[in-house]
This record gives sequence, structure tokens and C-alpha cells, in this order.
Amino acid sequence: MQAQEKVRLSMQVAFSSIILCFCLFKLSNPNDSQTSALYWGGVTSVLAWWMPSPGGSSSSRNSTSIKADEVNAVHIEKLESVPQMNGSQN
Repeated sequence: MQAQEKVRLSMQVAFSSIILCFCLFKLSNPNDSQTSALYWGGVTSVLAWWMPSPGGSSSSRNSTSIKADEVNAVHIEKLESVPQMNGSQN
């Protein structure tokens, strides 16, 4: 692991720990029940950020997104070539 990657990982861990500790501290206060959804959102978003991708590796995900973009471009071209049926002239 390169030194830059170690620094990046340590900063991510530190930032995540700070956010988790803050949100859990605020959730432990029973008088602040109206804003608990905000802090639960912070906890779940940090945990979701660290979860592995359900799609597997990033290389397969990149090729899939490129294929999806190509398919979307074909559909957009087909939609642009279809005349509108609403009676208005362009």
C-alpha cells in the first residue's frame, strides 16, 4: 500500500469515526427526540459508505455502465426520430 493510500484510508476512518461518535452521542440524549432522524441518517450513511458494493468489482461495474450508456444513447436517438402526436407543429 502506498503512503498516499494509507493517509487517505486513515483520514476516511478518522472522519467516519468522528461522525459516528457524534451521531451516537446525540442519539443517546433522550431530550432530543425530534432530531433523531437526522442523526440516524448520519449513522446509516456512514455505515452504507463502508459497505461493499453488491455488484462486485469496479471493473465489471464500469463495463456495465458503459453498455448501459450505449443502450440509452440508442433509445434517445430513436425517441428523437419519432414525430410528436400531440398535434402541435415544431
